[in-house]
Amino acid sequence: MMKWWGWGAADRSFDLDSRPLLRPWLEKHFDFDLDTRELPVCREDFAMPVALDVSRLVNALAGVVPASRFTADEDERLLHCFGKSYPDLFRVRRGEIPRAPDVVVMPESHDEVEAIVRMAAGLDMVVIPFGGGTNIVGGVNPEAGEPRPVISLDLRAMDRLLEVDETSHTATMQAGMFGPEIEKQLNERGWSLGHYPDSFEYSTLGGWLATRSAGMQSDAFGKIEDMVMSIRMVSPSGTIETIKVPRSASGPSLNQIIVGSEGTLGVITEATMCVHPAPETKQFYGILFPRFADGVEAIRACTHAGNAPTLLRMSDEGETQFSFHLKPPPTGLKAIVSKVVKAWLARRGFVSPALMIAGFEGSRVEVARRKRASFAELKRHGGFMLGRGVGESWSAEKFNLPYIRDAVMDRGVRVDVAETATTWSNLVALHEKATRAMQDRFKADGNRSYLGCHLSHAYETGACLYFTWAAPQVAAKGAELDAYQGYKNLITEVFMSEGGTVSHHHAIGTEHRAWMRRELGDTGIQVLGALKHSLDPRRIMNPGKLLPDDLESPR
Repeated sequence: MMKWWGWGAADRSFDLDSRPLLRPWLEKHFDFDLDTRELPVCREDFAMPVALDVSRLVNALAGVVPASRFTADEDERLLHCFGKSYPDLFRVRRGEIPRAPDVVVMPESHDEVEAIVRMAAGLDMVVIPFGGGTNIVGGVNPEAGEPRPVISLDLRAMDRLLEVDETSHTATMQAGMFGPEIEKQLNERGWSLGHYPDSFEYSTLGGWLATRSAGMQSDAFGKIEDMVMSIRMVSPSGTIETIKVPRSASGPSLNQIIVGSEGTLGVITEATMCVHPAPETKQFYGILFPRFADGVEAIRACTHAGNAPTLLRMSDEGETQFSFHLKPPPTGLKAIVSKVVKAWLARRGFVSPALMIAGFEGSRVEVARRKRASFAELKRHGGFMLGRGVGESWSAEKFNLPYIRDAVMDRGVRVDVAETATTWSNLVALHEKATRAMQDRFKADGNRSYLGCHLSHAYETGACLYFTWAAPQVAAKGAELDAYQGYKNLITEVFMSEGGTVSHHHAIGTEHRAWMRRELGDTGIQVLGALKHSLDPRRIMNPGKLLPDDLESPR
């Protein structure tokens, strides 16, 4: 069972008391008492919005899918109200539900999706595709003032691996498959997709495609748009199915038009993906650099030399300090060795160091070869090898880290992330400007804060910067989200004015669409608007996302 009030499964959480270094660090950093908690409201203490036209919806759906696969149950509707952004969780933890889907429908096949979308188009009902609900930019929320019936089209029952072509290295699967099930079923046959976003445990293939997702191993296997060969998508104007070929020069790529469309053009039902042999070994290592900029230069050099690991994650000084406080304190001989090593590193300029995680996977021979080449390059740029233990510890924890947000939100802390991408020549400068702008705002507001960043997803031409910030919620009651939005606007404006993009891989949803015209230009945004009106003339597909309001209105 998924939480409606936080991240992930209801039976999992982040235990601050089990982290003896983290708890005092948080208390000192934010100047608050961790024993004082602001828990979410109880489910029975708030009412869901009344479902619209339930009898009409039920009658219409009865001829399309079995009654066991659609519901107006209030708890199901609640789970489908929001994604997992900070504004989403802030509202739902207080029982504030501006609009909920009126019914949740769970098709099992492409044909059923076609029938549902055809019905919805004919009756002017809104359809919002729903995978795992992990979106953090407002991508699955019904519009607050939507007067039409809203269907949340949950693809969880479309979870089958349909075909593996071992000769061509492709796999065809339904869009509702969750990350762990994709890897489990492919691994059983000796294959892997190798797409591991932070949301891996709770997100789906369809969601990855719809949001132009990027996984941790993207440096080796590409982003989701690089992995896809063919897509089936149901739109109100009909089904699009691209052909299964490695490349085509038949005009603009429909695959690339569909990828990143966020459910605004239609529902992705199936995809044929490029796969590779399941790795013989996976290994993760920690490397320390004197400064973040040194690690950035090392990654650039590795990438340009063709020696980059499968995974590279370079934390700045702020994120590195946070990472160090996640681990248990050393004891006995380890404590003595740790103290000696720290003193030795400090004498060599590692006063406020930056941590890199490097991951390798593949055959044992290939991993050994790539490790030698990568480590030689990293050492040339000042890297100090911390060994495999640090890297394996990070790998074991990586899918637990999102749960930290719930724990600190319980203590009245607002937490958010912001990510962008820029060129190598601009990357360090953009990092410094965004960091300085946020720190200056926190200081001006008299707010104790945390700000950290890491570089990931490296290219020949540049890389992604991923910021995390947190600060106690000190705004007046009723003004909390306005205060949050001020920080969100600030860092996004820095990205846009200093050579970055509004989003590298989190997508647009509602939170970023105010910047879409600026990023794409007037003519570019008109192209997306024309696509929307061609495929969805009545604006039933996930309205209010991606496009500015003036381009969404039916013509």
